[in-house]
Amino acid sequence: MANEDQQSHFRSRWKALGPGLIFAGAAVGVSHVVQSTRGGAEMGTAALFIVVVSCLIKLPAFRFGPLYAAVTGESLLAGYRRQGLWVLVTFALLTLAILFTTLAAVTVVSAGLLLNLVPSIGVGLGALGFETGGEQSAAMSALLLGLTAILLGSGGYRLLESLMKVVMPVLVIGTIIATAVAIRNMSADDITILPPFSTGSDRDLLAAMVGWMPAPIDIAVWSSLWTLARARGRRMDRQAVLGDFDTGFLATLFLALSFVLLGAAVMHGSGVEFASSSVAFCGQVIELYTSNLGAWSQPLIASVAFLAMLSTTVTVADGFPRTVAALIRQFGLIGTATSPPATVNRPPSAEAVRASDVDTGSRSVYGIAFVVGSIGAILILWFGLARKGGLTFTGLVDMVTITSFMVAPLLAFFNHRAVFSSIIPAEDRPSRLWWVWSWLGIVVLGGFAVAYAVGRLAG
Repeated sequence: MANEDQQSHFRSRWKALGPGLIFAGAAVGVSHVVQSTRGGAEMGTAALFIVVVSCLIKLPAFRFGPLYAAVTGESLLAGYRRQGLWVLVTFALLTLAILFTTLAAVTVVSAGLLLNLVPSIGVGLGALGFETGGEQSAAMSALLLGLTAILLGSGGYRLLESLMKVVMPVLVIGTIIATAVAIRNMSADDITILPPFSTGSDRDLLAAMVGWMPAPIDIAVWSSLWTLARARGRRMDRQAVLGDFDTGFLATLFLALSFVLLGAAVMHGSGVEFASSSVAFCGQVIELYTSNLGAWSQPLIASVAFLAMLSTTVTVADGFPRTVAALIRQFGLIGTATSPPATVNRPPSAEAVRASDVDTGSRSVYGIAFVVGSIGAILILWFGLARKGGLTFTGLVDMVTITSFMVAPLLAFFNHRAVFSSIIPAEDRPSRLWWVWSWLGIVVLGGFAVAYAVGRLAG
């Protein structure tokens, strides 16, 4: 009987998971497969310190997104609108600034991993006239975005949630196995404590890791929108929503530390420089793993990395258009009354359901934003990475992640103001500990951003 009760409890907890796992899917990707692996390869185990600090100082800003949605029945964008038009405009400009490059970056890594996992795809693309690695990456990225469009168009949020409930457990189990095998080859001499700060490239990598570790802070807005999409106008249990988020966040932290250890155990001190193209970079990572762990590990490493990037591609491809649709709706609400939403401390009603639908924006705008974003990403890949003398793969990734690093303190400040505003009942606001933790994160992120900017200006 007790065993049945435990199984029933586990099933109910598993069923309750949703937006938190989607957050994990969005976070695990470039920040883990590319930046964490690079960090472990170039800094050794010292990169673990960067990962832990970055995740801890950003945690309040991320957690406030689903919290705001659970308490108010509105997305975090409504909280931005209540702070003033300038806040909403700032976030909109940031979204437009990184939409195309972010989607391009995550998709091209997925494409590179898939081309390495199934080489015959590259042969087929070559026969069609896509001869260079850059051209094949761009073409494969277009195919992946087309597949993503079909998936999201046919299943929407529910399919996204179901996909993450399959991908994330497989990803965690595969990463545990790969990491356990890799660290057996490490000795005490391989352990490093402090990350390097001396050169400009060292500081760039640190900024890039912090910028997207475990994810850019604007994903807090996506989390609030995914929380609303799951609730569909129903009243939400605040503790259940936060428990779901915490589960996803812990999964991203665990996976980030694992990828650092993989990079440190297999690549640190190898003397191999990273390639500038996505296909070569991904192949390089997989080859270094297999050369150290054995040829048997190639399918495991390639599959784990591809699953990580596929989850990120799908969630990013959903998150940006969902945010654009909600942004346009919020701009349409400028000048309307800013009284407390109907769902705060009240039972659900028809008005609450309609308010939730209004807050998340229209499906037609979502579709248009998806198409425009995908076309923009493909153009960047085709005329940037696929052309000789254009953008390099690592340069594209660093540009996006460093941009997120520089704006992180401002977005963390917006999120702090939203959940500690008068719109949130006192009993539903985060505790004093979270208030202090949030401000500490804002100050530390701001200090990092200023120090990095000064260092760049000083050369």
